[in-house]
Amino acid sequence: MEDGAAWNTQQFRNRLTVLSNAAVIMTLVTIWLIQLIDVLQPLFIALGMYFVLKPGADFLSQKGFPLMLSYITMLMLAILIVLGAAFFAYQQTADFLSDDERMGEYTDRLNDRWDDLKGMPLIGQSLLDSGATPDGTLDEDLGHMGVLDEGSGLTDAMGAVLASVGAFFITGITVLFFLLFIIFEASFLPGRIERAYPGGASERVHMVRDQIEASVNTYVVVKTGVGFGTGFCAGIIMLAFGIDLWFTWALLTFLLNYVPYIGSLLATIPPLILGFILLDPVMLMFLGVLLLTNQQLWGNVIETRWAGRALDISPVLLLVVTAFSFWVWGIIGMILSVPLVVILKIVLENIDATRPIAILLSERAPTLEEAWREAIKDGRITAYEERMLSDLQVKLGYSDVEVKLLSARIAAEYALRRGRLSLDQIALIRIGIGHMAEPQKWSTQFEEIVTEGRLSVMERLFLGKLVFALDFTEEE
Repeated sequence: MEDGAAWNTQQFRNRLTVLSNAAVIMTLVTIWLIQLIDVLQPLFIALGMYFVLKPGADFLSQKGFPLMLSYITMLMLAILIVLGAAFFAYQQTADFLSDDERMGEYTDRLNDRWDDLKGMPLIGQSLLDSGATPDGTLDEDLGHMGVLDEGSGLTDAMGAVLASVGAFFITGITVLFFLLFIIFEASFLPGRIERAYPGGASERVHMVRDQIEASVNTYVVVKTGVGFGTGFCAGIIMLAFGIDLWFTWALLTFLLNYVPYIGSLLATIPPLILGFILLDPVMLMFLGVLLLTNQQLWGNVIETRWAGRALDISPVLLLVVTAFSFWVWGIIGMILSVPLVVILKIVLENIDATRPIAILLSERAPTLEEAWREAIKDGRITAYEERMLSDLQVKLGYSDVEVKLLSARIAAEYALRRGRLSLDQIALIRIGIGHMAEPQKWSTQFEEIVTEGRLSVMERLFLGKLVFALDFTEEE
């Protein structure tokens, strides 16, 4: 009993030491993030842009472009798109603020809406208690309530926001320099890893790097595509309803889509406020329904089908990290926080001592079939995915035969879904056929009919029959 008590006391002290060290590290990291914001923020933005450019650069390099030329081409294209969108949004906002007649119309309509709010039983009394006056305009009441400085108006507030755009151009130049050096350094990184971690350790580091790149690339590509679709459709909706600054709000929708769960919802607030000023209640409700439906369709349907469980991060953890990042770095922090959490989780997964922490950070524990589907969906199995699937097989108690049949069926299903067959999928299917009831019969047909590349009608029919037969064999 005494030994047990001593052991428990020592264990408690060890865990308390770990928690204390973790708290100290978190405190130091927070201080560094706040104090070094002018250096770290452009660096992380450049790193995020590198992952945005990497899929396109890899595609160009596969087509024969030199690697550096591929990155420079994608960088020039990205700069052209960003500058074009920023200039259009800036010009649209500047024209809107310089239109005195339009601003006067907004002021009159806004004051009318403000008077209507003050006339409501509960809301009106709350506004009056907060400092509003019965006959005051919106600018005057907001000044009395402390929301705006005395004598300033909404036009002045929007002008101040517009004037801050210059600071973003300065940050953009810093980001560009960081990005150029990251692109240059990335081509030398594999050789440095090989020299720094020779032998088996080098392979482990390469697997971690490949997994980080695959996960972050998937997140960035999916979020960029979904954000573009959401912003494009939202812009069309706002243009149809006559909402001013429709392109600016569509661009804001695209950017805030990188903030998980709440970003796109926050982007609907400005157009709804303008709709509240300009539209009657029925049209305002119709506008709100269309914007929210658009956001839910892209965010919860298309993104889920596209990405699957690419992040595998606990939603509660993502919300906590997002809130913390907003407190530290504002909107930029909210956008950058998710890729950083993904990188941290992958690193923790590949260290034996911290692997339990990575499991706790996950959304849920995947089944073996879900893990295989996630791994094979891009048509290939990386070294990291192969090791992860092998570990999961051992933990869940699956036999080698069961896994070979399962992986062959999933590979055939994804080939049918994508309409193409990769070399990795062919290898998995070939191995699975060897463990079926009549392997020679299926193997002969497979070798005669199936080839790499786009599926023909004959190949689709054969793979459909094979999936059914593999599923039947698994049940037996």
